Amino acid sequence: MGVNPMDQISKIKQKILAQAPKDSSQASRSVRHRQTLVELVKEGGWIDERKFGVQVVGNSFRDWQGLLSLGPLGLRMLAKGKFPLFFEASEGTKEVRSLINAVRSHDPKSES
Repeated sequence: MGVNPMDQISKIKQKILAQAPKDSSQASRSVRHRQTLVELVKEGGWIDERKFGVQVVGNSFRDWQGLLSLGPLGLRMLAKGKFPLFFEASEGTKEVRSLINAVRSHDPKSES
């Protein structure tokens, strides 16, 4: 029938993201999730889990209930030695940042 569901889903997703507020304090958690993921990878070449939870679940310290919900997970991670106290950018950060910027400059609909 000539219908490509993935193309249609992608178009709908782009329309939703285009209408979403750019201010992360107004954005839904799913939009914050995507924006934060891209920004953290751009910043350090991979995801800094410490910042990710605070920015997505805790809405950058605006959602205290969300922040408190991270407590048990954080304590378990600390107890098992899986919570990094320091974060170092990956060796390929410069290339990753360049790729993200290239994609954004090519697609005017992409988020900033």
